[in-house]
Amino acid sequence: MLLRQALRAVQRTRVSCTVRHLSAADTVTVSVKEAQSTTAQALRMIGWDDEAADVQAEIMTAAELCGNNQGLVKMFNPSLMAPQPGAGKPVVERETATSAAINANQAPGMLAAVTASDLAADKALENNVAVVSAYNTSTSSGQLAFYAERQAKRGLVCLALANSPEFVAPSAGASSVFGTNPLAVAVPRKGDAPFSFDMATSAVALFGVLTAKATGAPLAEGVAYDSSGKVTTDAGAVLDGGAIATFGGHKGAGLALCVELLAGALSGGAVVGQEVKKEAKKLGPPLPLRQAGSIGRRLRREGRRRL
Repeated sequence: MLLRQALRAVQRTRVSCTVRHLSAADTVTVSVKEAQSTTAQALRMIGWDDEAADVQAEIMTAAELCGNNQGLVKMFNPSLMAPQPGAGKPVVERETATSAAINANQAPGMLAAVTASDLAADKALENNVAVVSAYNTSTSSGQLAFYAERQAKRGLVCLALANSPEFVAPSAGASSVFGTNPLAVAVPRKGDAPFSFDMATSAVALFGVLTAKATGAPLAEGVAYDSSGKVTTDAGAVLDGGAIATFGGHKGAGLALCVELLAGALSGGAVVGQEVKKEAKKLGPPLPLRQAGSIGRRLRREGRRRL
């Protein structure tokens, strides 16, 4: 587990740390309670308040428990999880009885997602259906199944989507235009834990690449490209100007575009074709549904141009 190495990295610097290969001697075993409290402590040390630190620690620990690579590896390089200057709290900008749009004000993606998920569940329980989006977040939204299952435990069927910065190329040699753009579905089951399914539309999640880099393990064949567009199993080459592949070729690219539209354009989040999403953070206020078509046409033009 990378938890203690992450905390040591935070203690060395509040800005960045150097990723190194880990040996078996670096592996430690900790209780769930210790993992969660130590992660929360590390998050406070890089600038998050108690609420943001506790929520993120809970979600990352939950992901770690089910072997999801959205877990504690996120803290291996603390700078990736640090707050942006002026980060605030999520606020509801617009809402109806069955919908809402949340401006996260650069709050953590996980805090924004919990806020949106709980609000959607409240509205759905009262009105049978609800759609809630969030935009202008900072840091990763983490394991989407956490939020989907959170709703399913309240007796609701949930579909959760998230777009993200450009790390994924639609084909070998193409520019990175999509994020890993995950989606998750959860359905309640009587007398049992909910059914849930959570996947990235990329061949491997970004933090899967970071885990491989940290441990020195090779990536699976065909899931990523180096900076010249050639297939590589070297995680370092992927992170040094390379790209992740979509899963299933054009099918994964199509799903990634769907997530880009539904989780990005409709919510007001930054989308491909606007500018570099890693820097843009947001497109603007959430869009009325009738404007989605024009955004979709722009995305298609941009995708063809970058190919």
